[in-house]
Amino acid sequence: MTHTILSTITVIFGLTACMHSNHPETAENPIAASGMISPVTSTQSDSIIYDDFIFPVDSIFTAKVLTVGTFHKDEVFKNASRFKWYGLFKSQNGYYLKQTKIKATNVYDPVLDEDEDEKTGWEIQAINEDTCLILIEPLSFLTDRIVQDAKLPEHYIYPGDTIVWSYSGINYTIFATGKKKKVQEDPDWFDVWNYKLYLTATINGQQRKSLLVAQPGFDDQMIYLIFAGDIDGDGILDLIIDTSAHYNATIPTIYLSKPAQAGELVKPVGGHRSVGC
Repeated sequence: MTHTILSTITVIFGLTACMHSNHPETAENPIAASGMISPVTSTQSDSIIYDDFIFPVDSIFTAKVLTVGTFHKDEVFKNASRFKWYGLFKSQNGYYLKQTKIKATNVYDPVLDEDEDEKTGWEIQAINEDTCLILIEPLSFLTDRIVQDAKLPEHYIYPGDTIVWSYSGINYTIFATGKKKKVQEDPDWFDVWNYKLYLTATINGQQRKSLLVAQPGFDDQMIYLIFAGDIDGDGILDLIIDTSAHYNATIPTIYLSKPAQAGELVKPVGGHRSVGC
């Protein structure tokens, strides 16, 4: 599985160190205040023309987000354990959102630490025995609640794919544009470039549409839909997506409907970037 990616993206991730995590999986802000996508330039490599548009980017995030696991020192912000968090948890009975505290422990980082006494890494745990999908800082509209998940028929959406399903009486369509071609050494995988993932639905007679992800190319990785369900309690679908384009990184990103602009369905409010060896 060898995906094509721009050399600049490869360099960015190649310079980053290692992550050992237990969780599931920049550019300037491309969205102006009007919600329109800014123009992008193009580059060309190996006869494939790539655009340079990446979405979402860290600069548009408005909320702190973490995942549980073990991370490098620069992947967990200072005093994270002193904050209160909302965790999306999975129990035997289903999913629920609940305010929680976390435990942050300094641990040995086998990549960056010279010896086992240095312990510059962080282990993040939620004070809850159930499986934690993601942690998000308390927002004014988040409350403890049961979260009914949407049964996604697919988790990988390739260019040309369209999926339609119903959740809480609303029909949603998720589809991807871009280019793809078979990888000869692995016929079950594709090279993908100029990828864009969208979500659409009609709510109260109004057609709404949101761009979820845009990536010029990928390196042994593909966008992965982690979770779908009404996290913020307004009856509209919310999402958690691993938006990483590189096999050596994960970026679980949470999309909520309440902060979305007019005419859109969801807004990416935060993501937690961490990397591997």
